[in-house]
Amino acid sequence: CNPVIKSQGCNYKYDLSLPMKEYYDIAEEMRERLSSRTDIMVVNWGHVIDGNIHLNIITPGKFDVDQEVKDLIEPYIFESVVKRGGSISAEHGLGQCKNNLL
Repeated sequence: CNPVIKSQGCNYKYDLSLPMKEYYDIAEEMRERLSSRTDIMVVNWGHVIDGNIHLNIITPGKFDVDQEVKDLIEPYIFESVVKRGGSISAEHGLGQCKNNLL
């Protein structure tokens, strides 16, 4: 996790892989989906060459997981990525938290 992002608040991290033409759309879509919440920031970076994007949704100043925020994100983000022909697991692998989504 980017240390600057981590220092800002709770970080809901997503390591996604998307087709090039859909690469940035997921960030814009999540910004729109979460726009009613002024306490949320959507930050992303990645490696365009392989279609991997690190989507980070942050609650600045709040360091505990907010279930309401998480429910706005999941499973919506996973369904949106799959609909676009992408993967919910890019180069960092699936991890232990997403095993139930296979």
